[in-house]
Amino acid sequence: MGQLQKSTVSVPPGPAPASKPLRSILRFRINRIYDLMIFPLWLVFQCVRHGKKAVVVCRPGALGDVICTLPLCAEIRKRHPGKLLVFLTHADYKNLVLLSKAVDAVYGAKSWTWPFSLPDKFNVLGVVEGVYNPKTTDELTPQNGAQVHLIDDLAGSCDLTIPNADRQPHLFPAPELIKETQLAHGLTEEVIKSRLVIGINCGHTWPVRMWDVQKWQAFLDKIHAEYQAVVLQFGLTKGSDDEYEHLRGVRLLSNRLRSDELVALIAGCKLIVSIDSGPVHVGGAVGVPVVGLFGAVNPRYRLPPDSPAAGVTSDVPCLFCHHTTPKGHWQTGCPNDIRCMKELDVETVFRTVKEMLAQSK
Repeated sequence: MGQLQKSTVSVPPGPAPASKPLRSILRFRINRIYDLMIFPLWLVFQCVRHGKKAVVVCRPGALGDVICTLPLCAEIRKRHPGKLLVFLTHADYKNLVLLSKAVDAVYGAKSWTWPFSLPDKFNVLGVVEGVYNPKTTDELTPQNGAQVHLIDDLAGSCDLTIPNADRQPHLFPAPELIKETQLAHGLTEEVIKSRLVIGINCGHTWPVRMWDVQKWQAFLDKIHAEYQAVVLQFGLTKGSDDEYEHLRGVRLLSNRLRSDELVALIAGCKLIVSIDSGPVHVGGAVGVPVVGLFGAVNPRYRLPPDSPAAGVTSDVPCLFCHHTTPKGHWQTGCPNDIRCMKELDVETVFRTVKEMLAQSK
């Protein structure tokens, strides 16, 4: 068996810093040992159970990248007919991948997070026929900007080409899951009756992707002035001190959802409004219209390829600098003070949302 690569999370020498108490470090080490031991055993069991050799697709994160890896699975099946297609991801995304129905089995790792990958020659007892580690241009050559859609970028790293008709990822949450998840978060029929359910995602993520919290609030005020709406706030925030945790007129669900719950709630929305982040891809995968807010990243290379979507941008000369070589920004900022997002105005976003809602009636 090839030796598995270690996760990139490192344990600092000496006393653990306050942000990583000893208990968390110990839990990580235990989880890493668990994955190193259990994954090979689990894989052999799956192969024996199905009577097939396995082909493993390894993509531990992040959310949007995992979704955009799903269209590769059909092409990998064509290359390895009759084999057991296994998806290795982080435990946070296991249920999401299962909703895709694109693979035969999914292993949710406890410790292997992005950018972990399996050795290309990983094998155990001769049951593995092939390993695929889809990577983006950002990961392979960080200074180079990709000039293709994220799906094609991931596919190209595995020497795969996805036909245009098969590029859209799909997730299939059952109606029962949607209803149960809505009820669990207070979205009863009485609450959502005759009201628009709109999802928003503000971040946190790279500063070059984020939109000012005051603009989000102004946008929400316009939504509630124009529509009878229930607004669900998804995404990741940094806790009670985070200004994005205090928006008015939203049901705050940030940091509180499993991946399958996120899919179920987005499937019940009329529209998703999001910065360049995972909910953009979830919306496309369940066929919910998406309005994406973009600056450094070109929406042409991120929006769902075959699902209703619109990208909103400002008009600055340095727009889409993420795709230049070398890149015109770094993840924490840019030489132009992130003008692309700072000059994106509320009225433009709101007008686009109104147009999308009118089209989806």
